[in-house]
Amino acid sequence: MVTIGGRKLFEEIDRPTRMKIISENSKSIEIEAEWAGDLKGFNGFPDGNKVGSGTSLQGKNGVTISHWEGIFTTSDGLELSFKGRDMSKNNKFVVLRTYFTNSDNLNWMNGLICILEGEFTPEANEFKSVGYEWLK
Repeated sequence: MVTIGGRKLFEEIDRPTRMKIISENSKSIEIEAEWAGDLKGFNGFPDGNKVGSGTSLQGKNGVTISHWEGIFTTSDGLELSFKGRDMSKNNKFVVLRTYFTNSDNLNWMNGLICILEGEFTPEANEFKSVGYEWLK
């Protein structure tokens, strides 16, 4: 048995900076997007900001599946790349994300798998989420 969520690592707020419909048919809409966000770290996870981009496939059933990647820059100026996959419905989402770095200072984050849970607020145009360490 696997425990899903471990210690809280961060809270983040992301805002879309660009969105474009790539294709649309009777079953789905494919969207390309870019966003920027701020991250507040906990339990040794650094504060910083991030930028990312990716594609989303929104089905007629209301479920959206997205693939993201980007760069996370810590408040100390160190950079990590990340990749994530998420599913959302009714403005609520869950994300699996991992980080990649060559930094000796952030080596513990290399390959770290996080689970995020969050919600999109249309009025504020913000994605707010909390990230937890995945316990394997």
